[in-house]
Amino acid sequence: MNQYFFALGTNHSLSKIDIINTLLRKGVDFEILEASEEILIISTSSELSPALLINELGSAVKIGKIEKVYLKDENWEDFFDKELGNQKFGLSLYHAGGRYREIDEIFEKTKKLKKIREKGRILSSVTVDQSGLLKKPASTSTREARRGGGFELVICVGAKGVYFGKTLAVQDYESYSRRDYGRPSRDAQSGMIPPKLAKMMINLAGRGKDELLLDPFCGCGTILQELTLLGYKNIMGADIEDRAVTDSQKNLDWLFETFKLEKADFKINIFKSDARALSAKISQNSVNAIVTEPYLGSSQARYLSLDQIKKEIQKLEDLYLAVFGEFKKVLKDSGRVVIIFPVFRYKAQFFKLQILDILKNQGYKQAGFLAKKVKGEELLKLQITDRKSIIYFRPGQSVSREIFVFENTSWRVNYLTKNIT
Repeated sequence: MNQYFFALGTNHSLSKIDIINTLLRKGVDFEILEASEEILIISTSSELSPALLINELGSAVKIGKIEKVYLKDENWEDFFDKELGNQKFGLSLYHAGGRYREIDEIFEKTKKLKKIREKGRILSSVTVDQSGLLKKPASTSTREARRGGGFELVICVGAKGVYFGKTLAVQDYESYSRRDYGRPSRDAQSGMIPPKLAKMMINLAGRGKDELLLDPFCGCGTILQELTLLGYKNIMGADIEDRAVTDSQKNLDWLFETFKLEKADFKINIFKSDARALSAKISQNSVNAIVTEPYLGSSQARYLSLDQIKKEIQKLEDLYLAVFGEFKKVLKDSGRVVIIFPVFRYKAQFFKLQILDILKNQGYKQAGFLAKKVKGEELLKLQITDRKSIIYFRPGQSVSREIFVFENTSWRVNYLTKNIT
């Protein structure tokens, strides 16, 4: 059996879900061995391709293969003498569900090793890349090989043992930065979804590459960009603002040129439309999935009073209910909506949109985040709210993102469910 580790992004729950669903979609049979807020370790009979897989994920910072496992009663210290020699390497030490005391002990014992290490116990993907720690065959002409090669040793302290592995791929931080900050049109004032989050939301939709996906609040086109890079061929984007439509088109044109994509391979339609009137522009029952971040409220939210926040919530509830009514018209039966709701913070209080019961009555059901049950799922400890959502936030933000996945049920299913109950 092969064992692989995945170093997780900031939101560990979304990261784990993203990895698991992507593996399931690829038909990989696997078992979760260890999981924490930092790392996920799986066992599988399949050979994975980390260099390809990491570009499909918005979540994994690093992917590597476990080479040696020491169970609780085994001595792991001889690994360094037997396996490392005089090779150039960096070292990262992850908590994988074990005791923190063990991590501290290993950290102290590895201080004497000649290695690349940052102040903390984990090397960033930038350091791994720029230090040439992605070992390549001598015949390659890659940037890492030109820097002399090397590897990153990753030690994961789990509940079952200590795992030693080597990093095989890191997240392409340069590409993410380029398609966020390097694209021709950005509108920070109106808010922009991070490309990594956009990719994770697309993966949550779980749709085929030839199915029709729509972003009705496309802004400057971040979700449209990530759909394109993931290979989705049939894409629609809409926005009420002329500038947003223009910006999205400029950014898509730039993307095709920068990443050498063939426009003829894609059908992309970007147009102006109020999301509350989508059915005037889109055929009924034609969309397979909607992935979107709508308007999240005033950009001055941190300065609003309590009464102003409550009024803002009411306006947003009216907006969301109206657009969900339009989603119902254009979505196919069992079509998915992966969407962000705003969460306002005022001092120690949090204010959320209270429309879930209404959406249920409209024929939407909330979908689970995992595509199906997996072995070892109980180890994940996903932070899913009692509203069946995941909160995505950054320190200092006054408005956080609450992520939901809904499925459109046909009126017949909805009618039968009501009458049976």
